[in-house]
Amino acid sequence: MRSLVRFTTAAAVLLLILGCASGPSSAGAPSGTAQADVYPGNGRGPSLALAMNDAKIDAVRNAVIDMIGADAEAAHSATLDAVLYNTRNPNAFVHNETMQTLRRENVGSIDEMDMIYQISIRVNRPAIESVLNANGIDSDAVQEAHADAQTPAQRAPTAALEAQVDDWDQATPEEQRFIRRYVDTMTYLVYFNQESPESPFVMRSGVNQANSYLTSNGMTAVDAGQVESLTRDQQLVYEQETGREVSILQWVAQRLGADVYIELDAATSGETQGATHYGSANVTLRMFETSTGQLLGSVNRRSQRTASRSSQQDAVLNALQSTVYQAMPLAVEQSRVQMANTVARGVRYQIVIQDSTDSRMMSEFRRRLRSRVSDIITVSQTAEQTQYDVFYFGRIDELEDLMYNVSATVPGMENMYHVMTRGKSMTFNTGW
Repeated sequence: MRSLVRFTTAAAVLLLILGCASGPSSAGAPSGTAQADVYPGNGRGPSLALAMNDAKIDAVRNAVIDMIGADAEAAHSATLDAVLYNTRNPNAFVHNETMQTLRRENVGSIDEMDMIYQISIRVNRPAIESVLNANGIDSDAVQEAHADAQTPAQRAPTAALEAQVDDWDQATPEEQRFIRRYVDTMTYLVYFNQESPESPFVMRSGVNQANSYLTSNGMTAVDAGQVESLTRDQQLVYEQETGREVSILQWVAQRLGADVYIELDAATSGETQGATHYGSANVTLRMFETSTGQLLGSVNRRSQRTASRSSQQDAVLNALQSTVYQAMPLAVEQSRVQMANTVARGVRYQIVIQDSTDSRMMSEFRRRLRSRVSDIITVSQTAEQTQYDVFYFGRIDELEDLMYNVSATVPGMENMYHVMTRGKSMTFNTGW
């Protein structure tokens, strides 16, 4: 938990400096730092009211697991049942005005109702912590339990953030405004690990739930249908262009203009006992920067066992979808913080210039361009082509205009022309 606390604190400080929230929320949804306290809940009961209360308690249970870890929650289950989960007033531990109904269905009959109620809701974290502390599950135990539950991949973004946080102070006010806009308007692509042994139908439901979270919170998400179409129809093009040196998901994300792509992996299980079906899911989200494939972070969440009267698959889908919904806020937060640090010295664009036979001419071009961008690094240079990594505070079309302006001042490059743009990569020809 100490790592999570440091990450959450550092993330909150940076995003407070950026002066923005994760994005506008839909009606009834919390915004800003409150997003971290939003949890899914699954309820079931013989009436709508009882099912709704059961869902609220399930959201509280998910919050407790997030706070102290699944193992600690299981170890204290008897105490938690007595002092928290069996409360007659679940409203004391949630913010009712933030509740969003995700599913409401009577799977019984009119005479004998069997209501399923699924929600997302912001929990009252201080109230929950008060109960934990009063019953010997104090904040130190909470922190230690959750710190043990974190993976190295989840702790890594914290170290990267602490190492680069000073870069914000080095940016000019105009550059800081650009970083704000960039982080606020990022496009996300979510798709599942295609090597997963899980059913594609089940995994697509997780992808759809992730996209639902993004769009309902004002963020831009690439439609999963576009991903599938490009993956299916452009396999040969992918192999010719990349030689399989990058993953097909990264290539698709580049083609579709995503800033961040998220790979969903999951392991599900189900069982049937009598007339009731049960399901559970272990979900991992890995976030990557599209242009480089750099890992931005990893989030792992494990569901409680969910129940369904209709089918085992329905129980599994409920478990997977609720767990993905719980994991997405942290995945987005990690991505935002890491991307803010990634672009602290400018967005990294890949520039390829064909027919670069005159090395002196290319050296002069590089020197003149350097004074107009944040930084430029020569990746490779041959007579056939030269490749640069250019760090620039601006959109790719603005960088294209700048390339023409600079090339017009370099003898021999006055006729440079554009060949291709893909994602954050542009190819030009010197015009020789």
